[in-house]
Amino acid sequence: MDFKVAWDGAVTLVRPEQEELAKQHVNALFGVNGITTPSKHLCLIVTSLRPGEKSAAHYHIDHESALYGISGSVHFFWGNDLEHEVIVGEGDFLYIPPFCPHVSYNRSRTVTASFATARTDALEQERVFLLPELDDRVADRVSYVD
Repeated sequence: MDFKVAWDGAVTLVRPEQEELAKQHVNALFGVNGITTPSKHLCLIVTSLRPGEKSAAHYHIDHESALYGISGSVHFFWGNDLEHEVIVGEGDFLYIPPFCPHVSYNRSRTVTASFATARTDALEQERVFLLPELDDRVADRVSYVD
């Protein structure tokens, strides 16, 4: 197989120094995105919820998300009224379509839930839409492990 590669950008190494609180109330190590690299279409970060934490109800405007469970587990709710649910844990992959309202609850009061998170949006924090009217709608349905 013969092919030529034309490089039009720089390879960028990112080493985040500390977690930051993302707009959707998850802790984030902002790795690859449009702020830390020349990326125009890609975001790859590590997100986490500490013991007992939950995200804010939200959706991502016009962009897909994918998560891979590194540690712990979350009770994930989605839909216009957060009527659907699934447990997402270590080794699980999760796809979230654009404009899909969702919220995550860490199921543990002792273990941090961490995920490798990818989005098709290099400026993803600018396109997070919060849904405060849904924030505590499902709190009584969370399946805690401890």
